[in-house]
Amino acid sequence: MDDVTVQFPDEDLALVDRLAAERECGREEAIREAVRRGAGEELTRVALDRYRDGEIGMRGAASIAGTTIVDLLGEANDRDVLKNDDETRLAGDVEALR
Repeated sequence: MDDVTVQFPDEDLALVDRLAAERECGREEAIREAVRRGAGEELTRVALDRYRDGEIGMRGAASIAGTTIVDLLGEANDRDVLKNDDETRLAGDVEALR
């Protein structure tokens, strides 16, 4: 494990401290969990944005997000990213699932 030094504004540190208190854990554990969840969410957002913009297919988006195509299709559906009018892309995604 590498050590990383990060400076937080007071209001961000207060959020971390509240999270640590609610989770009944230390500040370091709260930060690690917040980074894991936040980075994972941001990777999913980036992947779906690139998919929506036609830069990559669902397979590439799933790779960026670090998840399966099936799980990312569920996220895309939940976030209204999937378009019914793009049959070519959808057909490619179905083929990728096979």
